[in-house]
Amino acid sequence: MNYRIEKRDSFKIVGAKEHFTGGIDESFAKVPEFWFKTNQSGLTEKICPLMNTDIKGIMGVSTCSSAQDFDYYIAVATNAATPAGMSEFTVPASTWAIFECVGAMPAAIQNLQKRIVSEWLPSSGYEYANAPDIELYFEGDTRAEDYKCEVWVPVIKK
Repeated sequence: MNYRIEKRDSFKIVGAKEHFTGGIDESFAKVPEFWFKTNQSGLTEKICPLMNTDIKGIMGVSTCSSAQDFDYYIAVATNAATPAGMSEFTVPASTWAIFECVGAMPAAIQNLQKRIVSEWLPSSGYEYANAPDIELYFEGDTRAEDYKCEVWVPVIKK
């Protein structure tokens, strides 16, 4: 797995938000439906122009209070005011293990997320920190086998 460790100050995200309940397998089905609904409604096109920080891409941000109860944002990092009808969240300052993901979505990112937890995390010298999980999607064809995005896992040294 190709990754880097990066410290970041807190930052604001703005976009669409939905609350989810249920286990991991259920969220692997529901979150892609939320993306589809957000894209179909044209909201993604309204979110993108708000992007004005060094974090370039559309983010999927999971603010887990538990694995079975969480808010998920489709958003961008921004310093702009939050438009009516959108939600905002402040991602806390954290250290992130940032993994490169290559492959067609959503299967590639779901597979990587499982591997991070089952393979990388137990032997990494790090443990999960109390901060959101982030997916960072770049421009391109998300169905292509060579599509690249990132998974940001909040970590602290053991």
